[in-house]
Amino acid sequence: MFKRLSILVFTVLLASCNVSRVVKPLEKGEKQLSASFGGPGIVFSGIPLPMPLSSVGYAQGIDTGLTVSAGLHTTSLLFGVAQLDAGLHIQLFENKAQNFGMTAAPALNLFYDFNAGNMRTYPQIDLLGWWKYLDEKQHFFYAGGGTWVELEREKAHEQVQNHEIMPYITFGHQFNREKWSFQIEARYIGMNYRNDKLVVDYLTPFNKGTSGIYVGINRKLVK
Repeated sequence: MFKRLSILVFTVLLASCNVSRVVKPLEKGEKQLSASFGGPGIVFSGIPLPMPLSSVGYAQGIDTGLTVSAGLHTTSLLFGVAQLDAGLHIQLFENKAQNFGMTAAPALNLFYDFNAGNMRTYPQIDLLGWWKYLDEKQHFFYAGGGTWVELEREKAHEQVQNHEIMPYITFGHQFNREKWSFQIEARYIGMNYRNDKLVVDYLTPFNKGTSGIYVGINRKLVK
């Protein structure tokens, strides 16, 4: 029943789809539009390439240390699947010098297959630490990890679901200007999944999971 959706969901989950929507929560009332491109590395005709996944998003600062965001994954739409994400970005900690902090980001990912009429939901949680340098520029590095959670007990063809989580680790950098910011992010995804028996040849330093490269562009709007 879920064969078509399961194959696509596995691919998209393995990619984790986009750069981190919000690394450091926005100021209260601040709004941001974003676009993300990239994906897991695969070998195609002997050439290593990133999968061309894309998404657009919106975020708004609700209060000090609290931001909400939502996104639409445009590549999935080309395959007849609507993929949406919505989440919170909560500042857990920021030091007095305001050059280091930690952000937690619980979220929900929704998939709807227009062709089969199926819908799936995947909870997600991120935890990121960010380190700011060059105070006048506000650029920062960030790193952390997270996981998606599989709620279904069965895979395609009524097979038992043996993997309930899809963990990943993240390393990135964000260049900030007054209104624009740019991200580049690397992820190692699904280290609990063997990939030596898959049709797709994923790039990975081991025989599990895959590595991915993503870029993001953000535009802050007037409060």
